[in-house]
Amino acid sequence: MPYKRNIILVAAALLIIVVACLGYITNKEVNDLVRDQFNKQQQLLIRQCAAGIEGFFDEKTFLIWKLGIDVSDKPTEDMPKHFIDFSRQLECFSCMGFINSSGIIATGHPYSQAGVGTNISGTDLSRLFDCAKEKGNVYIITYLPKGRDDIRSTIGMPIYSNNTFKGVIFANIEMTTISEWFLDDVVSKEDGYVYVISESGQCLYDEAHKEMIGKKYIGNFCDNNSSFAYMINEQIEKKDGSCYYFDEYTKEQQIVVYTPVECRNIDWIIGLSVPEEKIEKLVYSVYEKQILFIVVVILGIIIGCGIIVSMFSKWNKELEMEVKIKTVDLRRSNIELETANTKLKQLDRLKSEFISMVSHELRTPLTSIKLSLDVLKILPGSKKDESTRDEMLQIIDRNIDRQNRLIGDLLDISRLETGNLKLNCKAIDLLDVIEESVDSMKKAAEEKGIRIYADMQGDSFPVKADYDRLVQVLVNLINNALKFTREGEISIQAQMMNGHPQITVSDTGIGIPHDELDHIFDKFYQVDMGSRREFGGSGLGLAVCKGIIEQHGGSIRVESEVGKGSKFIILL
Repeated sequence: MPYKRNIILVAAALLIIVVACLGYITNKEVNDLVRDQFNKQQQLLIRQCAAGIEGFFDEKTFLIWKLGIDVSDKPTEDMPKHFIDFSRQLECFSCMGFINSSGIIATGHPYSQAGVGTNISGTDLSRLFDCAKEKGNVYIITYLPKGRDDIRSTIGMPIYSNNTFKGVIFANIEMTTISEWFLDDVVSKEDGYVYVISESGQCLYDEAHKEMIGKKYIGNFCDNNSSFAYMINEQIEKKDGSCYYFDEYTKEQQIVVYTPVECRNIDWIIGLSVPEEKIEKLVYSVYEKQILFIVVVILGIIIGCGIIVSMFSKWNKELEMEVKIKTVDLRRSNIELETANTKLKQLDRLKSEFISMVSHELRTPLTSIKLSLDVLKILPGSKKDESTRDEMLQIIDRNIDRQNRLIGDLLDISRLETGNLKLNCKAIDLLDVIEESVDSMKKAAEEKGIRIYADMQGDSFPVKADYDRLVQVLVNLINNALKFTREGEISIQAQMMNGHPQITVSDTGIGIPHDELDHIFDKFYQVDMGSRREFGGSGLGLAVCKGIIEQHGGSIRVESEVGKGSKFIILL
């Protein structure tokens, strides 16, 4: 056991050492990466400033060159007008003037600042005058005027008249103008400062040490052996790059990035000095963000797992509920399937009975017609035989009508089911329909000894309907009533109910059992479904009646009591 414990301790110690080494390497890599990216960012800022200043001087020297050409043939007294227009347009020159060939400032704007009448001999303008005259082109000098604390850059342009040197036009640009445009907003005072030096190490601009403007850093601000002096010398030598130095005043390690400004004879170096602790803060911020990211990820994973577990739990409950619902649905479906199976068996039985019925209904009239024709063939020509022949012809006529009705009912059912039953609706009188229906069935009623009468509660019942189809419906209903009525009467009553015509066909027949009332309008359904039906029929008549009435937008219903008769009520 002690042996195993020692192995575990050694392994743990090695693991800690490996993790510590990896952490140290990672920290160094992060430090180097952040420093490199930070230096690149600062270098980019300084280069943007340098590019802006270079573009600024290129533009202004070009404009001064153009101005010199424009006024080269103008008299000296006319030059101020051009200076005024030029200054108003640009608003960057503190003053402008003209030095004649004798070295005297002949004119300028503003007059008081241009030093009109001053001999430039022994001044910085004398150096500008000599260089511009010698080079024959635009020349720029940077200097600190006497009695001032702001560096000035002066652009000089020699002008000639008829190839004769006439003098030099000059324009002053203060360093404060350049700093306002390009240097002041590069970095905040808390994060560092910007400075500009000349190629000789003279301070031209310094946000943090304004007392050094116009002086050299080495010898005035720092010793020759200081790290600041080393940094200044490195900038003058390399002109572009970055380095570290120790600030003896703030006692802080500083990082400085620098880049040159090169435009015509200008040779400046712009530097950006930032405390090294800012990089450390950036590194710490990276760690903080990484730790925050890891914490957020872990919390996200925990919360996500909790949500997923909750979702799965909810889904599980929903699935259980769904299984229960599906089980109930399956049971219901099984019951429906059993019901449907029962109905299919019933339909199969109805189909067999329908085939048997149709065969019987079609064969019975044909048999009667065939027997009547056979009797007609063997009859001799006596008067008695003529009476028999008339009777046979009536039998043939009745059976032909019976077969026509059966075939007509079959065709009407087919048209109703396919939606092809067309109605010829027009304005008719319902009393005419009832009268014709009663007349067509009166003879058959008289043969059975049954009275048919119509009870009309009005002189006229105008409707828009198909006349022939309504006659067909009433004839079917009267025929049914005759079929199931052994004695008594059949009445047809017409009246208005709630503004709609209503026809009632009543009989005193055998009636219909209450449990059969819901089915009598079904196709092929008959109350007596046995093979030896006493009353015959196809079971299609009432289905056809219902379809025709519903095609008219009406309804038909039945009221009946066994042994007392039935009542069919049509509402149009």
